[in-house]
Amino acid sequence: MTGGRWEPLLDAALAAACYLLAYRIRFAGPLFGDFLPYAITALPYVVVSQMAALAACGVYGRTTGIVRLRRLGVGTAAGTAAAAAVVWLAHGPTGVSRAAFSADFLLFAMTTIGWRTARVLGRTRASDGPDDPAMVDRASERQTLGATLGSLVQYRELVRNLVLKDLKLKYRGSVLGFVWSLVNPLVMIGVYTLAFTYILRNSIEGFVFFLMLGTLAWSFFASSATMSTGAIVDGGSLMKSVTFPRAILPIATVLFNLTQYLLTVLVFLPVMLVIYRVPLAPEMLLYPVFLLMQVLFTIGVALMLAASTAFFRDVRHLLEIALAILFWLTPILYPIAQVDERLRTVILLSPLSPFIVAYQQIFFYGQWPQLSLWVVGMTYAAGAFVVGAWLFLSLEDRLVEQL
Repeated sequence: MTGGRWEPLLDAALAAACYLLAYRIRFAGPLFGDFLPYAITALPYVVVSQMAALAACGVYGRTTGIVRLRRLGVGTAAGTAAAAAVVWLAHGPTGVSRAAFSADFLLFAMTTIGWRTARVLGRTRASDGPDDPAMVDRASERQTLGATLGSLVQYRELVRNLVLKDLKLKYRGSVLGFVWSLVNPLVMIGVYTLAFTYILRNSIEGFVFFLMLGTLAWSFFASSATMSTGAIVDGGSLMKSVTFPRAILPIATVLFNLTQYLLTVLVFLPVMLVIYRVPLAPEMLLYPVFLLMQVLFTIGVALMLAASTAFFRDVRHLLEIALAILFWLTPILYPIAQVDERLRTVILLSPLSPFIVAYQQIFFYGQWPQLSLWVVGMTYAAGAFVVGAWLFLSLEDRLVEQL
């Protein structure tokens, strides 16, 4: 991650783009046109403040790895705080939206860290050597993102066997076997219908459909994150006896839970569409797109958690607390439209919100997902995947030592 003369120019462009996108996320619809003049007027202050903070933190010096990432995090936070203060002094409180600046910080931090991490991952660490294939250092070659992704195709049989092994272990000894994956959503539909229709008497028509859309997507992420903490520490015997890309282990846990999720959706969606008489619509074709973004985001988180747990076993316990908090910050049990306007942007920036809200808009409301969901969803997906891959590959050579 060495510096370059063009880095400040790219960061300045990202600072301007992220600030305008943050205002677009905060003020949807016609409101954006009303607040756009404030955003444009404050734009120079924001860009200058953020660039000055990055420079003051030494981001453009000759730093590498974790040091630069730490300086980027501090610099983006300090720059955004300074920008908010400068705008407040120049235009008064009416020109400052705390939610917009919060979104700006998140977008700016993810993009500045993300493009640098992607550049590092794209570089081959293997030194130049003879053309003889026998002399190529395969272990070093795996340390690049491209080589690792390619190795997933090469080791696809191992990935498939790991997923099948987890599926067989889960249903080993049961009479119905894989049928339990199909029975479970049907039972959940019945229980939720009884609870929210006749006991709690929720006033939202079709609330069970709404609830299941969020619950199933959340369960896929939460189960993947929880299992990924043991992907490395519980796979010591395999890692010590066989040479293969270690990233396969956390990725296989995500694919296992994705298989479970898809099996459930295959039963859930048709049943709910029939029960609530929801017609097929073209916006439903976007479901695989947002699902792919969620999968990439989940893989990135799984890679981070798997590597971190190998060095700090407390990650497992911290994750339990984080998931409990994150569940209530995600609009699963409540529509995001019912959230107070001042908190709505904060809820939208919750990591799972863009994906779950998109599913709700596609299937429950019959709407095309809003631009803000695309922006936040793609930022999270790309950012988490790139940073997770970088962190995991940086620590891959030391993982076996921690077992």
